[in-house]
Amino acid sequence: MTHVHEKDTTDQPIATRELPRWASTALITVFSAGLLGVWLIPGNAAGAQNREPVPYPSYSVSTAVDEATYKGIDAALRDRIGAQVMVSEAVGNMSKRALGKSPTPAVVIADDGQPFFAEDFVRPCRETEATLDVVRAGLREDQASLNAAGKYVLFMVAPDKSSIRRDVVASISPDLLRCSDFVRSHFESWETDGDLPLITLWDDVAKLDEGPLNAYMFNDTHWNAAGSMAMSSALMRRLVVDQQVSESVLDDMEEPVFSEPTPYVTDLNSVMGVTDVNYRGTASFLRPGVTTVGETVVGPTGQMQLHYTSTSTTRALVPGKTLILGDSFMLTQMPTQLQNFFEDVTIADHHEFAQAGQFDRVIVERVQRYGATGDWPSLTSTLK
Repeated sequence: MTHVHEKDTTDQPIATRELPRWASTALITVFSAGLLGVWLIPGNAAGAQNREPVPYPSYSVSTAVDEATYKGIDAALRDRIGAQVMVSEAVGNMSKRALGKSPTPAVVIADDGQPFFAEDFVRPCRETEATLDVVRAGLREDQASLNAAGKYVLFMVAPDKSSIRRDVVASISPDLLRCSDFVRSHFESWETDGDLPLITLWDDVAKLDEGPLNAYMFNDTHWNAAGSMAMSSALMRRLVVDQQVSESVLDDMEEPVFSEPTPYVTDLNSVMGVTDVNYRGTASFLRPGVTTVGETVVGPTGQMQLHYTSTSTTRALVPGKTLILGDSFMLTQMPTQLQNFFEDVTIADHHEFAQAGQFDRVIVERVQRYGATGDWPSLTSTLK
């Protein structure tokens, strides 16, 4: 019988077909072109995040040996790759639409799909009884200083959307508002005590949020034109009570005029990389006999601010020079609502507080999450 011995190939190399040199070169070329191509894709990474682009660091003999120089160059280069905007939008849209989840810890999405800003829940947790005592003392000092200088001062707190839509937030976790409520309770007790010129707006905004127009935008942190009425109405009522203007001004606030909504991408969608278009409008009040002239001017820190002067033949105006300082809650809605109620009013970001000493009347608004330690401008310092 003939035996056939099979050849053992266990340790033998396996023959493979090599790519032709031209194919390898083409593959490398396509890959390299792809890497370079991301620079040709349009997109503004900084603009999508509502900030200025990271600048290139200066390069010299002395900075050439500094590791931070190259980290800065790397950051500036990354900021100019348009493809990352497309990637962010793709991830954000897929995460929110398909999974119902936020792609970033900066935003929390409730069961009904409504996004909330995580800062609402996190930032107030740094506060204690001691820190809030310091905040109250600072407001008292500003009150005393401005009153001693013959000036009027008023502080206002705009509520976070999360603190008004409590039931929705509770569907995420009943503990999310624990820190926020701690801060809120202090401001409301200070208002009740009556020793500070302070207005809190939680109850007023909550009532408006139950109305047909609601008070906040669904995909945004900010109140809408209807919700912001709480601030303009409360402010003018307080100025009447404090005898800063005639009660007749309140008659002109009964029938607000709403503008046509305009498209824009809401802030929380932007943070998540979602480009859904929403709509928002503003509100204003007709005051026959009042002529208002507005201009945009540069504030002490270089930021743009709004300045309005009004004359009237029939309507009462808040006399003298008034400065209204605030954050985006005030800046996005209040200019159209308040511009024709004052003889001379400047509406500016709270960082422009250095000019406060030049005004007869100073009103400061802060949104709830940014209303505690280190968040209020030092008005006393402007008198020194």
